[in-house]
Amino acid sequence: MEKKTDFSLSLLFFWIKGFVSVDSRFVKVSTGNTILGFIPAGKDNQSIPLKNISSTMISSQYRIKPIILGLIILLISFNTLGNNFIFGLILLLIGIGILGSGMQNVLIIQRAGSDYIFSVPFFEKAKLETIQDCIAEALAYDTDKTDLNLFFNKK
Repeated sequence: MEKKTDFSLSLLFFWIKGFVSVDSRFVKVSTGNTILGFIPAGKDNQSIPLKNISSTMISSQYRIKPIILGLIILLISFNTLGNNFIFGLILLLIGIGILGSGMQNVLIIQRAGSDYIFSVPFFEKAKLETIQDCIAEALAYDTDKTDLNLFFNKK
């Protein structure tokens, strides 16, 4: 019953992946640590017992500093495109990347009194919804497994 979903950790470094694996006992999360929000610096691994999870929630997050910085770099790149096309194009790509990194989707796993939060780029929302559905399905299966009323109704 193990279900594993891979996702991208960053808009700028889309090839760096993390994953969430859900089975009948644990939710295993592997995400990357970053310096300044975009420089890869190792991994963060969590194994959360399914019995400790009370709920999950998906939220959109907009960070104003990367959005403003990305817009400023975009405006500078538009001004530079006429004089130096290559440099302007590089600035344009960097500006789009920084602007996009300010828009993220967040999966919040509520567990035993504390929240475990990890974020992914805005284009990975469908994968977060898949992960949330897998966790809800595993929680329902675990609850049904211990419900004696369902056991006696089947007999």
